[in-house]
Amino acid sequence: MSQQLQRVCSFMIVSVITIANSGCFPVVATGMFATAVAVTDRRTPGIILEDETIELKSIQRISAEFSKSSVSVSVTSVNRIALITGWVPNEGVSKKISALVADIENVRDVFNEVNIGPVTTTKTFAKDAILTTKVKASLIDEKNLNGNVIKVKTENGVVFLLGLVTKREADLAADIASRIDGTRRVVKVFDYITEEELTNLQSRLKKTE
Repeated sequence: MSQQLQRVCSFMIVSVITIANSGCFPVVATGMFATAVAVTDRRTPGIILEDETIELKSIQRISAEFSKSSVSVSVTSVNRIALITGWVPNEGVSKKISALVADIENVRDVFNEVNIGPVTTTKTFAKDAILTTKVKASLIDEKNLNGNVIKVKTENGVVFLLGLVTKREADLAADIASRIDGTRRVVKVFDYITEEELTNLQSRLKKTE
């Protein structure tokens, strides 16, 4: 890992530990990478807006249906593929949440990866946030991969990878994530493109720089 990324990673880990010790749960743990992602995102501006809308509407619908004390879930949308993670009390609630998200306009597919059981502890949340930071930093540091185009979400040690990537990029990213200490399992929720499509996307992005 490069020295710059080591410094960023160390700072973010300290921040997460501080927040965890205070008992507060931050919304995201990868905000420092937002600028880089915005510049290199392979999605069109229209799709990015649709993804943000899907995430917002999902949480609004779930919050309207269930109390915060009964469920703790988040929805991550990339290229209109929605990943649901978190904790719910039973299978019935899990299915209901899937239906709520699937019914949102422009959602192409739903991956429900929620855990059945009590809401995660502050300690587990902190570990997941730190693991997400380490995985993201390692992906960005890999010279044969554009780690900025891959979203990372971690839940109870399970690392979810999302983004528009080729099969080659997906396999490399999954291998990197699997070798990070603390990773229990890696789940690929990618939207696959061909190498030719990747070349065309890179050309389009260069023209917008």
